[in-house]
Amino acid sequence: MQSRVAQFESVSGDSMGNSESGALHSSSSGPRYQALADILQNEIESGVYPVGTRMPTELELCNRFSVSRFTVREALRRMIDNGMILRRQGSGTVVVSKNPTTMFVQKLNSIDELLQYSIDTRLKVENSVAVEVDVNTARMIGCEPGDAWHKIESVRYLDEKSPICWTNVYVRPEHSNLADRIGEDATPVFMIIEKEFDVVAEEVTMDLFAGSIEETKAWAMGVEAGSPTLIIVRKYKDKTGRVFEVSVSEHPAGRFTFSIDLLRSSNTD
Repeated sequence: MQSRVAQFESVSGDSMGNSESGALHSSSSGPRYQALADILQNEIESGVYPVGTRMPTELELCNRFSVSRFTVREALRRMIDNGMILRRQGSGTVVVSKNPTTMFVQKLNSIDELLQYSIDTRLKVENSVAVEVDVNTARMIGCEPGDAWHKIESVRYLDEKSPICWTNVYVRPEHSNLADRIGEDATPVFMIIEKEFDVVAEEVTMDLFAGSIEETKAWAMGVEAGSPTLIIVRKYKDKTGRVFEVSVSEHPAGRFTFSIDLLRSSNTD
C-alpha cells in the first residue's frame, strides 16, 4: 500500500472522503491517472467508500487532487474495468465491489472439466448445518420439501482477495462430516465423497440461469445486494440414479465465464 500513499500528499479527511486538497504527483512507475486509480482503490478497500455508496463527482476529484478531468475520467474508467465501480444514470458513480474482481474462465473440453473447477481455486466454508429443505430449495435441487440434507455454505476464491462465487453444497446426512475436509486442497466435494464413502458420480446434470444475490451473500462477495448473478446448479448421481450431492453456485456478474469448444459431427444425416 505504501506505493499508493506515496503518490499524493496532504490528503486527509473524514471517513467519507471529504479530504483536504492534495496534489497528485507523477510517478516513474506509471501515469497520473493510474496513480489516482490506485489511491481511490485503496480508499474503497479500506472502507472510505463502502459498497453501495456514491463516489465523489469528477469535479470534486479534480479539485481534491489538482488534476485534469481527463486524468479523473481515465482513473474511473480503469476502476470500472476492474469491477469496483459502476456509472448509473441518475445515481452517479457507485461502488459495487470492495475488491478488484478477477474473471475466472472455465474451459470445458471433457466431462471431467465439467465436474470441477480449476485447481487454482479453493472453497472456504462459512457455515455447516443440518436442514430440512423448503419448497423453493427442493424445487431447485430436485427433492421433496422437508427432505433432510446437510447444507455447507462456502465462498470459492481464485486467490485470497478474489471471491468467484457463493456456493451452497447439499449432501446427504450420512456424508455431513466431510465439511472439515473441504478447502484443505482443490479436491472437489464429489471426489471427497467418492473417496470417503465409496460412492461414484456416474452422472451429473447442470442448470444455468440468471438470478440476483441476497444481502447476506452480497457482503461476502463484495457486491451490492440485488445485483445480477449467474447461478449454476450441479447435481451428482450415483449408479442407481440417487442424487448424493447438489451444489448451487452464485457468480456475481463479470466474475465467471464458461468457454465451450464444440465440433460439428462428421455425420450430417
